[in-house]
Amino acid sequence: MIVFLLILAGAASAASIVFLWLLAPGRLLLSMETRLSGMKYAHRGLFNNQGNAPENSMEAFRAAIDEGYGIELDVRLTKDGEVVVFHDGSLDRMCGLSASVSSMTLAELRMQRLLESDETIPLFGEFLSMVGGRVPLLVEFKTSLPGSDWNAAAALCSAVMALLDEYSGAFVIESFDYNILKWFRQNRPGVMRGQLAMGLSCYVPALGKRGALAIPAYRRVMLSFLLYNFAGRPHFISYRFEDAGICLALCRALGARVSVWTVRTALDAVELLKRYDAIIFEGFNA
Repeated sequence: MIVFLLILAGAASAASIVFLWLLAPGRLLLSMETRLSGMKYAHRGLFNNQGNAPENSMEAFRAAIDEGYGIELDVRLTKDGEVVVFHDGSLDRMCGLSASVSSMTLAELRMQRLLESDETIPLFGEFLSMVGGRVPLLVEFKTSLPGSDWNAAAALCSAVMALLDEYSGAFVIESFDYNILKWFRQNRPGVMRGQLAMGLSCYVPALGKRGALAIPAYRRVMLSFLLYNFAGRPHFISYRFEDAGICLALCRALGARVSVWTVRTALDAVELLKRYDAIIFEGFNA
């Protein structure tokens, strides 16, 4: 019996060590210590999808700059390898066109209007020139499915960093795709990188049943419980605040910074900034 208990205790200890190794964040550089502290990032700009400043539009970004907010935005590659600012993989919701961003050239995309406004899909380089370092940026890298295509992730990272290497303003990066963070860990270790994540119950509402099931169940579990941290060793975790749990708390105890999304009320903004390093908000002025 004693031998059995010793074996059980040893197995439990080994499992705990493996779990913590998978979960552990990267070591913060001195320049990163306060990078997120107190930051308020306007989600896809300070947008109004019923007005003349749709999400991820230049007008929405100008509005955020005017209010002094940091900007959270999404980047993708076009068919011809240009970096554009756009959230969805498909143009359906924002442009009323049944086509993917990756299947169209920049010239084709520039003909589209965002929600029937005068705004078009911005080039990332144009966006950087307009911001000019006036506010901090939180750049989200969008890929098809987390962990599914290393070559596509590397191509996006290389294209984006070719632009950011020439940019003098403050920025951090994040992605749901741990391959993005792995690329940065290997190629740009000085860039502060964040792992995006959400609770298991959010995959279907966020991606639809078909989209959620396209990610294997084990991978969804690992993503939600931050167990792909071993691949990219993120400096911060960007988590849906309603789903925050023990794994996020453990990761924070191990040294990670935390931003939370998406905050939609002023009351939540005040409370969450007391508990976490940064917030990503929309629908009000924080």
